[in-house]
Amino acid sequence: MLSCTTILLLLLILFRSTSFYLNFRITKNCFGQALPETLRFCNSAYPEQKSYAPNRFPFQNFTIMQFTDSLIYYEILTLFAVISIAEFFTGLYKSEKWSKNEWYINFAGLFLSSTITRPISFLLTSYILNFFFADYFNFFSSVPLWLGVIITCLLEDFTQYWWHRAAHTYTWLWKAHRVHHTAPEMSVFLTGRNSWIYLLLFPSRIVSTVLVFLGFGQAFLIGYFFKALIGISAHSSVRWDKPLYAVKWLHPVMWIVERTISTPATHHAHHAATDADGIGVINGNYGNMFFIWDMIFGTAKITREFSEHIGLEDYHEEPWYVQLGYPVFKSKDSRSELSE
Repeated sequence: MLSCTTILLLLLILFRSTSFYLNFRITKNCFGQALPETLRFCNSAYPEQKSYAPNRFPFQNFTIMQFTDSLIYYEILTLFAVISIAEFFTGLYKSEKWSKNEWYINFAGLFLSSTITRPISFLLTSYILNFFFADYFNFFSSVPLWLGVIITCLLEDFTQYWWHRAAHTYTWLWKAHRVHHTAPEMSVFLTGRNSWIYLLLFPSRIVSTVLVFLGFGQAFLIGYFFKALIGISAHSSVRWDKPLYAVKWLHPVMWIVERTISTPATHHAHHAATDADGIGVINGNYGNMFFIWDMIFGTAKITREFSEHIGLEDYHEEPWYVQLGYPVFKSKDSRSELSE
């Protein structure tokens, strides 16, 4: 018979998986219903602009519902669920480091990222494009799909690299990004763990919307899957790259891989609590999908080791709403960076 502890743990992971699934359903409803209605309003309010077909958005040959119902959409959800379950069974979530406050941050962050800030950014950018640049709708729709995937991946990730690097350069932006680094362990939940202002100003989302508007819809959809695959796995506690480093005949392959895309080893180093261990590189390894940006711009640190300490050394675990809601909410603890 299952022990009470085992039953409670299974119920806990079921609850978390269900919460994340519902989060995706809410997002789906927002994209599937709110966006077409908004675009129809734009067309009726500004009839001189080029009209969109009913229930369509600037995804080349894709309706909104086809986008949200696409196989890739559910593949990303499945990927997240599989890795989070793997993390659960490896004992990650049993750690005392994961306080109730940390879980509030994880789930509120995911909700904030996918259900609130992403649709807002998508809507506002689309409205501006529809109003000012309607003549350029699907302008690059004739570009081959394979080339479109490369273009969308490179441009979107290049933008994110500089935004991420800026967050570690400018104090005001660091405070908005800081919550991404306060997690006590690496986990897939870190992918949505950022403050509202950091997410709302996220330039790569604007670039993505522009690319879709210009006719790279299908290419973006495919590229987004690969970006999610790399980003989720790089943040996960599942170190898929570690056993591959030990395989001698794979050495040339892994040499290329770790210099091309973000791996758990290189990205975990970015989340290390300190650089003093010779592994961590807090101000470096900024690439999300591609590591080539770090290689090109001198911020790369190649490592195949994993730091024992993740997070921030000077962390006072501010309430979840302070970390996600700064600067609207500020810490009452004068020692905190978020108190000012």
